[in-house]
Amino acid sequence: MTIFEINFDGIVGPTHHFGGLGIGNLASHRHAGEVANPRAAALQGLDKMAMLAELGCRQAVLPPQPRPDLELLRGCGFDGTPAEIIRRARDESPSLLSAAYSASNMWAANAATVTRSGRSGDRATHFTPANLISSLHRSIEPKWTTVVLREIFAASCFRVHDPLPPATPLRDEGAANHMRLSDPSGEDSWDLLVYGEPQGTRFPPRQSLTACHAIARRHRLAGQRTLFLQQHPDAIDAGAFHNDVVATSCENVLLYHEQAFVDASDALERLDRDFHQSTGRSLYRIEVAADDFSLHDAIATYLFNSQIVRCGDNRNAGLRLICPRACEQHPRARDVIDQILRDPNPIDTVHFVDLHESMNNGGGPACLRLRVPVDEAQAVQIPASVLWSPQLDEQLRAWVIAHYPTKLTVDDLGDIDRIEQTQAAMRALSSILDLRSLSRDLAH
Repeated sequence: MTIFEINFDGIVGPTHHFGGLGIGNLASHRHAGEVANPRAAALQGLDKMAMLAELGCRQAVLPPQPRPDLELLRGCGFDGTPAEIIRRARDESPSLLSAAYSASNMWAANAATVTRSGRSGDRATHFTPANLISSLHRSIEPKWTTVVLREIFAASCFRVHDPLPPATPLRDEGAANHMRLSDPSGEDSWDLLVYGEPQGTRFPPRQSLTACHAIARRHRLAGQRTLFLQQHPDAIDAGAFHNDVVATSCENVLLYHEQAFVDASDALERLDRDFHQSTGRSLYRIEVAADDFSLHDAIATYLFNSQIVRCGDNRNAGLRLICPRACEQHPRARDVIDQILRDPNPIDTVHFVDLHESMNNGGGPACLRLRVPVDEAQAVQIPASVLWSPQLDEQLRAWVIAHYPTKLTVDDLGDIDRIEQTQAAMRALSSILDLRSLSRDLAH
């Protein structure tokens, strides 16, 4: 049996804006209040999907969520008609209005933790939607994420759990803090779950060890093949609010910054031995030294938020590195990439993608996708309407051009007409993706 990954990329929503809402997200803070271009943001995301699909990767989409979330605003004391609620929120609490209009579910890596249970488990692909309680604007996502995932992955070979209870000790931010390693077949695999401890001085960690343990139990992960690694507090304080800003993986490659983890050398050396003993292959651990590439460089370029992907079904072919355009323009990042390509490891090609709208809000290539490991029998159970195709790409581009503004500021969110504009966009998308959940009015 061969296990492969389908990349489910989040479609950037029509209310993409720079609200500066992300805790510990330096790019989000730096660009707060600037003019966003939702149309460009969505088209850049579609360009990345098309490029990966054309390279031979399996690609699918996750829809944006209905906005504004009037339930949030009502819960904060604003009442009346939708127009009255928006008007009062605009005048009394612009930050709450920004949160209610947030398009942050575009970063699908935070939608859920997705694993395939090991040899001792049920062989299903398990999902735990992230509760995202660390940030107000993201805490509104899980209810709708759960509905959508349960519609797309409705077959019995998938298990979509409820989010973990919304309590601080169980704070969970999804696949951005999970990595998977495997042999080329994908069947012989290990799961790495990364958590933070409140040891830094600037920003609170967004993933708890208790949450990681709970997910491992739910997903029936094999204990001897599950590692719990602590994210380095220096990385969190530098702006690595998720592990995927300082580390990434694919098959037998683990790419990470020297300061990604706390005291992980023994655990990783043991992983080296176990991986080789079980698969007969080497695990390529590519550790980038801080002297060559600082945490500041990592946050500025999002090098470690690149995707490492296998394109096509040839398991003997090399892996590809999908990097933000910022890496191509940064001398030290380019030096690191060139060294990776020269060194003996499976990565043999690099591609650069322009995602500057997402990057300015703190999200690179890996932030935009949720990796779902499946076998062929599971893959055919996924609705074809969400799987990338040239026809779907063409439909989505036309939809974006018809419904997305080219300029949007926080102040623009107070425009009462925007409610109907965003709802019209979602109604049109519902017919394209053929998802019942899109026609449900969860915003009201």
